[in-house]
Parts: sequence; C-alpha cells; structure tokens
Amino acid sequence: MQNTTKRLAAVLAGALAAGVLAAPLTVSAQEHYRVYNYDRWNDAIPSQAGYQAARAVSGLDLGCGAFNTPSDLFRDANDQFYIVDSGNNRIVVTDEQFTSATEIYDIFEMPDGSETTLNAPEGIYVSEYTGWMYIADTGNSRLLVVDSDGVVQLEITRPDSTMYENETFKPQKVVVDKAGNIYMVLNNITNGAAMCNSDGEFQGYFGANAVEATAEVVANYFWNLIATDEMRANSSRNVAAGITNFDIDEEGFIYTVTQSSASESDRVKKVNPAGVNLFSSLEVTFGDLTSLVDSGASEDAVTQMVDIDVDDEGRLNCLDLSSGRVFQYDEDGNLLFIFGTTADQVGGFSMKVSAVETMDSRIYVTDTMKNTITIFEETEFGSIVHEAVSLYNDGYYTEALEPWQEVLRRDGNYRMAYMGISSALYNEGNYKESMRYAKIAEWPAQYDKAFEGYRAEWLDQNFTWIVVGGVVLIAGGIALHIRNKKKKKNQPKNLIEMLHEGEEA
Repeated sequence: MQNTTKRLAAVLAGALAAGVLAAPLTVSAQEHYRVYNYDRWNDAIPSQAGYQAARAVSGLDLGCGAFNTPSDLFRDANDQFYIVDSGNNRIVVTDEQFTSATEIYDIFEMPDGSETTLNAPEGIYVSEYTGWMYIADTGNSRLLVVDSDGVVQLEITRPDSTMYENETFKPQKVVVDKAGNIYMVLNNITNGAAMCNSDGEFQGYFGANAVEATAEVVANYFWNLIATDEMRANSSRNVAAGITNFDIDEEGFIYTVTQSSASESDRVKKVNPAGVNLFSSLEVTFGDLTSLVDSGASEDAVTQMVDIDVDDEGRLNCLDLSSGRVFQYDEDGNLLFIFGTTADQVGGFSMKVSAVETMDSRIYVTDTMKNTITIFEETEFGSIVHEAVSLYNDGYYTEALEPWQEVLRRDGNYRMAYMGISSALYNEGNYKESMRYAKIAEWPAQYDKAFEGYRAEWLDQNFTWIVVGGVVLIAGGIALHIRNKKKKKNQPKNLIEMLHEGEEA
C-alpha cells in the first residue's frame, strides 16, 4: 500500500512538474497496435509513438518480381539499399525511395572467367571505401567479395588452419572494418565471429559470448576438478550462445546481438578492438522488461534479438524476433522508443523478421514470411525527442531544456525528459529544481550530485550567518561556564564541607 501511494504521489508530482495534467496520454492514431514505453519503476505504460509505419514494399512494387524469404538489408554510402533475396538466390539493389530495382545480381564472374551463382545467401555488407559487396553465400559454404560489375575479387571458404576447429563453414552475416578485416557470423559456431584479414586469411575469433554462471555451470566446474578424463568426456558441456548478427559504427566498434543467450549481458554488446564489451557496466536490459504483449504475440514471449543497426546519430535499433518490435536506444543505452508488433496490418510483422536498417529519419524492417520491407517514418514527437537527446548527449544541456519540456508536455511519463531537465537545471546552477526532477526520474546519482551543489550553494550564501551564529554560541557557552563557576564559588558551604576543612586544619 505504501509503495502504491509513493508511486501515485510521484506520478502526480511529475505531471505537475511538466504542466501536463490536462494533456491526454494516448497513442498515435496512425498505429493499430499498443504503443508503450517503460517508466522509472520499469512498468509498461502508454506512450506517444516515435515512428509510424508509412508503407510496405514488395519485390513486385520494385518491378523485380516477388521476393522469396529476404534475409538481410544493407544501405551503402550512396544511400542505395541491397536486399538479400535468399529464396531467389540474388541480390536486389534499389534506390533510397524504394521506387524501383536499379540492379539485380544473380550471376557472378569468377577470376578464371567462369560463372557462379548464389545458394541461399543470408547476409551482405558493402564497403564505403571500395564499393565491393561482401556476400555471405551460406548454401555454398563461402563468402564472396564482389565488385559493382559482379566480378568476384575474393572467395573465402573453410579456413585451412589449426585455429579453425569446426567442420562446417556457413557464413550468415558479415561486416568489414576500415582496415579491410572481415568478420563473419557462422552457423553453429559459438566461439564468436570468425575474423579474416583483407586477403581472406583466417585470424581467429572475435567477441565471443561468455557462459553464464548458472548453478549448473558452477556445479559442472567443480565436478570437472575432481572427475577423471573419461568422466569429463561423458559429461555435458556448457557452451556459450553464438552471435546472431552484428553491425559496425564509424569508429570501428562492433555491436553484436545474440538471439538465444540466457545471459542478458550478451543480448546486445558493444565490443572494442580488444574484444571487451563496453556495455557490461550499463545497468540496462535490452528488449522487453516484462512479458508485456499485445494480442499478436505469445504471453510467454522472451526477447530474441536477431539484428541491430547503429544509425548515423549513434542510436541503436534492435530487432526482436519474438515480438516483431524494434527497440531504439541512445548511445548510452537509454530506451527511446518501441514500435512494431506481430500482426497482418502495415506496421505489423510475422514471426520471421530478419533485418533492420536506417537512413535519416526512416527505419526499414525486413519480413521473411510476408516478403516485404516495411518503412517507418519519424513522427513529430519522435523528432522532438531525437533533437533533445542529440543535444543532451553532446553536452548541450541548457539548449536541450526547451525540447525536453516540450516532450513532457506531450508525454508526462517520459522518464528521460525528467533526466534531461534535471541535467539542464543542474548545469544552470538551479540545484534545488534539479533535485526535484531527479527525484521524479528515480535517478539517485543525479539527485546526490544536485544535492551536493545545493548544499555548497546554501553554505556559501549563509556563510556569514553561520560564522556569526557559531561565534555567538561559543561566546554564550563561555559566558555560561564562567557564570556557573562564580555562582558555585559564592555558594554557602554545607556541613560536610565545613567538617572536612576542620579535619584538614
């Protein structure tokens, strides 16, 4: 009861702080599904839509024939989109408006002049430096590096290396860094992404997930310490989940997602060149925090991230297979928006979403069962939030104050707005108000920081009175002590004291 009262009081305080008591907290009229976000207690609440579905595009719309299980989507440096049409064994290129197919790659020329075709390809990456396509030709157990004319520059097959201990070589997804190093997600490989240099030579593994320290794992560890070799061979092995997909940003950091990981820390990772997960210190859970679902998803749905895209502003767009939703976060892991669902209407997906890509204010999601690509456009509310977040993350807290206030006028439960306003007020030296907004946001670190500033400010403003008061108290104490001493000295002696003095005489 006390907890409920506390939450209600905080909600009312938040509404008063934002001045939005009369503002309706309804979802966008354009979306047919429930739009929600999470509050400071991690409860799902209605929210304003940051994106809305504009249209769904099929192969027929592009004039290249129907798609058949499109499995990947990539935007190159020239804003062309490459669609991996797996079932049709081809790569379809379209313009940024998705009006027509500008190129179809289904036959490639090998270095010896012979022709080759794809077999169930699943991934593609296009280098902004060379314009070459890196195609995960999964069914043919190879990775092809192809120029814009369809000529194969490099073919990577199973490495002939003692470091590569796997019998199969099934590339599924691929990214390439500035140095030309190639990273591949391989089917049924749990060691991390396979890494090759620009010549296709196998270098090792990168970004492997850790085995979660469950009770079973800990028990097996101690059992193996005392077990014989034969007993170890017959015992079950604890293996980390393999990477499902990844993306790379302009600075060379690789972001990975893992669909079946039991560990939330491996669900979404930002990995530096040394293989260290920079998100490990973040207190964030990527995906749904509860089993909240709408009518199109299973009540027991568990987040299964199948793709990630880092947009030009550093925002993370994570695609969840189980719910058909996109979860968008800022560069620090703060949740911005949730959109999409499993449904038949535009903006809804089957249980086979496969890829997410971005360009400017639009987000594109590939559905392998509907054989379409859905285009989401940023709403006015989304634009205001993104402006505020961009200013906030760049350190322009004061400049971000006005857009954050506008966010609260539209959605009084948007937690990050309270955080942004608290930071802006702190930066302006308004520590008391900063404390108030930090308290509403349930942000103890900022509250403590603002409290220290408020305390220092109060001490500075009242220093003279504090000194005067201290001097008065000390002087009063001394005077009282002297007075009591004199009073005691002039007091008549009692009978015991007089007898004691007589004995001494």
